[in-house]
Amino acid sequence: MTSRVPQPVRLLIVHSSAELYGSDRSLLDFVSLQQGGFEITVLLPEDGPLVPLLRAAGARVAIGEVCKVQRSMLGPRGLLRTLAATWRALREIRQLAGDRPFDLVYTNTVAVFAGAAYALLVRRPHVWHIREILAGSPTLSRAFRAIVSALSRVIISNSRQTQAWIELPRSRERCRVVWNGVAVAAPQGRREREREARGWDGGTVVFALAGRLNAWKGQGLALEAFERVHAELGGRVALWLVGSPFAGQEHFEQALRAQLAASPAAGAARLEPFRPDVEAVWEAADVVLVPSIDPEPFGRVAIEAMAFGRPVIAAAHGGLLDIVTDGDSGLLVPPRSAEALAAAMQRLATDAQARAQLGAQARTRQQQVFSVDAYVQGVTHALQHALDPTAPARARAQP
Repeated sequence: MTSRVPQPVRLLIVHSSAELYGSDRSLLDFVSLQQGGFEITVLLPEDGPLVPLLRAAGARVAIGEVCKVQRSMLGPRGLLRTLAATWRALREIRQLAGDRPFDLVYTNTVAVFAGAAYALLVRRPHVWHIREILAGSPTLSRAFRAIVSALSRVIISNSRQTQAWIELPRSRERCRVVWNGVAVAAPQGRREREREARGWDGGTVVFALAGRLNAWKGQGLALEAFERVHAELGGRVALWLVGSPFAGQEHFEQALRAQLAASPAAGAARLEPFRPDVEAVWEAADVVLVPSIDPEPFGRVAIEAMAFGRPVIAAAHGGLLDIVTDGDSGLLVPPRSAEALAAAMQRLATDAQARAQLGAQARTRQQQVFSVDAYVQGVTHALQHALDPTAPARARAQP
């Protein structure tokens, strides 16, 4: 009698974009290094630079309806459009699945609903990975928490602060914190090239902020703080802003460029579009800023910079409290305070020894706590627990 060869678990991952920002990179890390023997299909709403990388990592990638959350969904017309989008998504996913439904569904952001709807329809376990904190609307927050609780067997959060936002008493036992991780950085000799291209010599202290251009990442606050530092130190400092807005939100870039053009420090600050090789930014910078106006759910750019041995100056709220230890691996400053941010920037600009010490300690902390292997293991365990509740869904150890 021949034994049956066990079939791999057919895993559907639903994600909200095809770019190479934080959540996109974390998804790619999981697909590239996953340890559960999954047969992975990734559903994305659009084509983009993430697609060929996922395919090269062995995933099947499809472009289709993911039921992306938008403000236009509110109201009667929005509800009808949402129902129509859900119907299209279910039809497309069933076609993707073929003659056997997917075994497990993993939604990699709270911003899409197609995966949860499909899992409910075919009665398969669903894991929701929460990477957002929606603090603006109590009504919307309550709705999200209720939906996530009702439609998830396991709920992953990317920080303790995100879990505190999403969990309900009835869902607490199903919640797990899995911090993002990054691989150990390998410098590629780009520091001198990148700096020389922008006219920064070895004595210039470069502050870098890389991230989506939106209302809350803090680029405008960083420029305001930099103006104070530049007024004291002049050509000894530079500010490097790297990022692009979502399509349809170009007004954020226009407003920032206008602020930059009117700035007394305009000659020492520059704004450049997002680049997929963001590691070159960390390699060329001396200090990395994460001055988020609203709480970061996590703050992956902080651990990316720490992997390059760069000290981070971060706003003391949200997931950044999980990442940066004040005075050890970076500096924490009161949120929304240009004065406090400027003081921290000036402190590091004038103290090369402090930059070196904080940077070395930041790299050690990243390797010990925020490794990519630990991240992949954490997600894999959560998915395995969703399939078999008797399997351990290990939470990441807290520092």
